[in-house]
Amino acid sequence: MFVFVKRAALLACALLINPVLASADCLEPKALQALDYRYEQALRTADREFLQHLLRPDFVWVHNLAVAHESKAELLSRLGANYQRPKSREPSEVVVLRAGDTAVIHGLSTVDKFTDGPRHANRYRFMRTYVLHDGDCYLLAGQTMKVWSTESEY
Repeated sequence: MFVFVKRAALLACALLINPVLASADCLEPKALQALDYRYEQALRTADREFLQHLLRPDFVWVHNLAVAHESKAELLSRLGANYQRPKSREPSEVVVLRAGDTAVIHGLSTVDKFTDGPRHANRYRFMRTYVLHDGDCYLLAGQTMKVWSTESEY
């Protein structure tokens, strides 16, 4: 009995330290949608500690039809002291596709920014690839493309 309690306590501590471990099958669609929502909110709040655990070392983010590429180190750096946090980041029309230890999640994400004037928002089509490695889920790559803006005509 003591061994069981000790193992349960160690697992609970591991889940607190590494939030990526929070689901037994993190690539299952509902679990992955929840994990991806945490990713969106970590971007909004500049939660670099969560992102440090979630992103693979070789993570890449391709922005707007390859206008820019961002590595894990570059993303974490961008979320530093001068980061202008958006008011909200809300996904919609989210779909999960899975093949073995890899899952792709895609949909739309609307990002509202704080302004003193009228609403400023952008909507992006996103696609992100998650992998299951040694029992943990990690974000390997992401791609976004702006499809709508309050400042444009499309």
